[in-house]
Amino acid sequence: MNAVAKMPKTAKERGKVAPAKLAHVVLRTPPERARMVLDWYKVVLEGEAMYEADFGGFVTYDNEHHRVAVLGFPGIKEHVDGYAGMHHMAFTYENLGDLVHTYERLKGEGIQPEFCINHGPTTSMYYFDPDKNQVELQVDNIPVAQFAEYFDNGEFTANPIGIKFDPDELAARYKAGEPEAALLQRPDGIPPDLSEFPAN
Repeated sequence: MNAVAKMPKTAKERGKVAPAKLAHVVLRTPPERARMVLDWYKVVLEGEAMYEADFGGFVTYDNEHHRVAVLGFPGIKEHVDGYAGMHHMAFTYENLGDLVHTYERLKGEGIQPEFCINHGPTTSMYYFDPDKNQVELQVDNIPVAQFAEYFDNGEFTANPIGIKFDPDELAARYKAGEPEAALLQRPDGIPPDLSEFPAN
């Protein structure tokens, strides 16, 4: 029997003291690549550097002083596939139009997603930065207040991976005026094998 899904109480509601927000992610890279990696995040996130130097810097896109930091450290080894560690970081857009705009803007810059999938709760595009860190750009498919109801309806249990989609086709359908709710609805289909995921 599956447990009933529900949004857990916040730490505050449970009488606990927890962080007010997730502030930033810090990435390390070889010093000679620090500027290139920093510039990639500025392009992808439409960010600005709060501070930048030869060793790296701090990128923000809102009122936080930095959301992503890149630091060049001597002796950093190259990425090796198949090791434990962070799988990806994710950034949520306000609506599908913003995600489509970002996809087309990045495509014009020569930055293409490695994998696109409608998970059910989100429509997601996965990219690799120059160091092969994975970055998910996504939009919520349902209001946050309805997430518990969604996880309880059996759809996610039946397919916890999702269905792949063609981002160009999604963009064309969006620009043709198809309702956003219809575009965000996960289609029926066979989920991809986990080996297809760009896990590294």
